[in-house]
Amino acid sequence: MNGILPKTLLLASLLAGSLLSSCAATAPGTARGGWAGEEENVEDASLATDIRLALIEKLGFDALSINVDTAGGSVFLTGGVEKRATQELAEEVARSVPGVSKVDNRLSLKGGSAETPVEHAVSSTELEVQDAALELRVGKNLLGEIGRHALSLEVESTDGVVSVRGRVPDRQRKELALQAAQNTSGVKKVIDLIEVRR
Repeated sequence: MNGILPKTLLLASLLAGSLLSSCAATAPGTARGGWAGEEENVEDASLATDIRLALIEKLGFDALSINVDTAGGSVFLTGGVEKRATQELAEEVARSVPGVSKVDNRLSLKGGSAETPVEHAVSSTELEVQDAALELRVGKNLLGEIGRHALSLEVESTDGVVSVRGRVPDRQRKELALQAAQNTSGVKKVIDLIEVRR
């Protein structure tokens, strides 16, 4: 229990600092980028906070280093992250937050690589092919499990971490979709971005 409490306090203080910095950056009187007025600044700050919370809830500790800037529904993600899955799936998580109309993902991976540019391009291409194949396998399983409702879902995969985003008509189909994704060979983790239509 002693090890959990300091980690929880650290996470809470990091999150609080992140939230306060986002609010300060868009507080009335400190508008950036020629934003229209104080009301829009409050809306942007609120949206940025919602996105930060979603990133941390869905992607974990690595998402704490992501900077989120918003302007009228447009979202800009910057910073360096440790995991390729965080780098690529942060965009999907941000898109799932109500009020987001566009996401510009400029996240980079921390740390250097000993690969040459050609080796990096080849390994990146191989990883992209593996990700695409896994997305197709998950999509096929979704179609088999929830039929035409799977057509309203978008699947993204990075290094075995799969996000499923979209809407389904009821909670039962959501649970079936998540189970179908999780049971797909090669899936290590599923990030639930599915909404139930109301």
